[in-house]
Amino acid sequence: MPRTITVVSQKGGVGKTTTAVNLAASLCLAGRRVLLVDLDPQANASSGVGVDGIDRGSASPAEAPDRRYLSALLAGESLAPFVVDTPFEGLSVLPSSPEASELEIVHDLQRAPSESLRSPFSQAAERFDFVLIDCPPSLSGLPTVALHLSDSVVIPIQCEYYAMEGLSQILPIVNKLQNSTNRDLRIEGLLLTMFSEDLDLSHDVVDQVREFFETLAFESVIPRDVVLAEAASHGRPVVEYDPTSRGAWAYVELAREVLRSG
Repeated sequence: MPRTITVVSQKGGVGKTTTAVNLAASLCLAGRRVLLVDLDPQANASSGVGVDGIDRGSASPAEAPDRRYLSALLAGESLAPFVVDTPFEGLSVLPSSPEASELEIVHDLQRAPSESLRSPFSQAAERFDFVLIDCPPSLSGLPTVALHLSDSVVIPIQCEYYAMEGLSQILPIVNKLQNSTNRDLRIEGLLLTMFSEDLDLSHDVVDQVREFFETLAFESVIPRDVVLAEAASHGRPVVEYDPTSRGAWAYVELAREVLRSG
């Protein structure tokens, strides 16, 4: 069975999608087969690996297949037909669905029994070693659904003021799920992102997080690196776009930690 990891944050701009895309690709470099699931209606994870996440109504299924897979999930149907291979070896994607922005579908998914969702999801994931789920910046709706389906969660924390306040909102939600619908859910790690070596604030945040959450914080720290944004704009993981960059090395080190923890 694959390990399913959700990358979640209630804030945008903290490196959530960047982490989902580049951790997925870095795990592929280690010879693992990875499915990247894009639950964000903005479809940035899909476009970040060279797949158009928007159904444009093309007559050609190869160009724009039906991506209303959330309805299929609710109906208990396999999601395997919606999975798309990417140009990056070992990496496939379940692209963003137009239904991700439809409140009725999202509410129905939240109300559905977890077990009824796990079966069709597992069928789509069974040929992979890892599943990485990227969610909208929120603590309710689709992120909650993703956490019901996950084995663990990665929480990106931007090295800025109020970083600890964000954690105080996320951790109780994870704890609630651990005590109710997903008792096996664990915190894969707290990931410090957008670290600037020359800023005292960045060092202060790292020290503070590691002091209070010593066993939860990853050793890997993701630097502020313009190459990460450039890679995304070209629809390529950073380990392919510029494998010698600081950002690429940081995500390779993160993948090593994730592999060791399994």
